[in-house]
Amino acid sequence: MVSPVKKIAVLLGSGLPGFKPEALADWLGQMPELNIIAKVEPVFIFGKNAVDTGPAVWLKLAEEIKKRLNQYDGFVVLHGIDNLLYTSSALSFLLQNLDKPVIFTGSQQSVKNKQPGLRANLINAVQVAAFNFSDVGLIFGNRLLRANQASWVGFDSLNIFAGPESAVLGRIDFSIRIFDRLTLKPKGQIKSYNKLNTNIEIVEIQPILNLKTLARQLVDRDGIVVNAGFCQNLPEDLVFLFEKVTQDVPVVIWSQTITSAVLGPKNLILVNNLTWPTTVTKLTWALAQTKNLKKIKELMEKNIAGEIIGEN
Repeated sequence: MVSPVKKIAVLLGSGLPGFKPEALADWLGQMPELNIIAKVEPVFIFGKNAVDTGPAVWLKLAEEIKKRLNQYDGFVVLHGIDNLLYTSSALSFLLQNLDKPVIFTGSQQSVKNKQPGLRANLINAVQVAAFNFSDVGLIFGNRLLRANQASWVGFDSLNIFAGPESAVLGRIDFSIRIFDRLTLKPKGQIKSYNKLNTNIEIVEIQPILNLKTLARQLVDRDGIVVNAGFCQNLPEDLVFLFEKVTQDVPVVIWSQTITSAVLGPKNLILVNNLTWPTTVTKLTWALAQTKNLKKIKELMEKNIAGEIIGEN
């Protein structure tokens, strides 16, 4: 018995170097090898540069994928390098319990470049999207990574994104291997969300930090996320500000080195097991679910979409 041909939707999530958005269908038609893998159909979402993507695009992508869940076996999202980790991690929170793969790919090279770049990545992504598994992943090179655990490592190698062992969902060598033990398993019906709360302030700890200006910026914010990087402690004046000015607002501290013992105020939430883009997008999702400080803390610490590094 001949297996039915898989249907894969290819969504343009942002503009790509040297690529005209209106030419998406024609460009896909120039790759006859795609038709050997699956029936591929284009879907236009957003044509501006990837750096211009944001919450509106994330929500639109989630909406369009949800509308097509019963029509396709998998989804590929073409997206530029800029903001890709934000878009893909946000999608993992907006569409939970998926029973089909959503694979992000793109290229740092121009479509006009004679090197394979985007073409090779797209073919790999379509092949992976035709597999029967569920996760939001990304392919650049020969590794399939869970998107919300991936980090950008630079343009010096084939794989410009990397991740911990728990993030490597598959490899593409002479064939495609999906590591089923690491992929997400749906738990019940799909959960889709159509709201994000972006009324947050992003703070980066640095020696020159104007606390008076920051105090004004924090007024009426629903959440704060602090990039503490590799700092071992929080500046005392900043902790005082969070305690006095924003005592009822969740303040997420993203750090690789700070321990919970040094945090102090009850509204400070330590995050040391998420990537930075995932920390930001997860907070916008959590704030859209509840205003309760305790519940937001619980959500930030819970493994919602396979985002916590080291947990599967």
